[in-house]
Amino acid sequence: MEMEISKTGRKHKQARVSHTEEEKQGSKRVSTSKILEVAFWGTIIWGLVRLMAHFLNMTPYGVGAFARPFINIEDENKFASVCLGGIVLFVETAVASFVFSLLFSRIRAWWLGLVYGAGMLVIAGFFFHIGNWEIATLSTEGAWYLTFGLFIGMTIILEQSDENHTWNESTR
Repeated sequence: MEMEISKTGRKHKQARVSHTEEEKQGSKRVSTSKILEVAFWGTIIWGLVRLMAHFLNMTPYGVGAFARPFINIEDENKFASVCLGGIVLFVETAVASFVFSLLFSRIRAWWLGLVYGAGMLVIAGFFFHIGNWEIATLSTEGAWYLTFGLFIGMTIILEQSDENHTWNESTR
């Protein structure tokens, strides 16, 4: 009987130690390769969604709109502008993923991605004059940015959770 109690006590002590190790590891950031992977797939998936929305006239802003700082507005639907816009979207996604991992990677709340996407919508709306948008454009852009932020947020949080779990399993 006494032996069982001591074994149980050891298990609880090990659980407490692994819990504190997990808290220490919670401050570890998502690796650069994971951020670039999120940026790559985010660019592919949400670039295609944006191309389709623009093709179906749901929004006047295609992928070429991301290249506006480097091109004329009239040229944004040309192939070279769409390619440059895709590169700019990749860089913006990588930066957004990195910033999200810095700010929110410790917090496990799925809705943070929605808040992050809403913040990105406000920033984009500032540059693209959100006050002049029609309701159809606002709803399309809102849905795009909210789901884009949700993708970044949930992926970064899941990667952080997986890295912590893998680290904790390897230390036992």
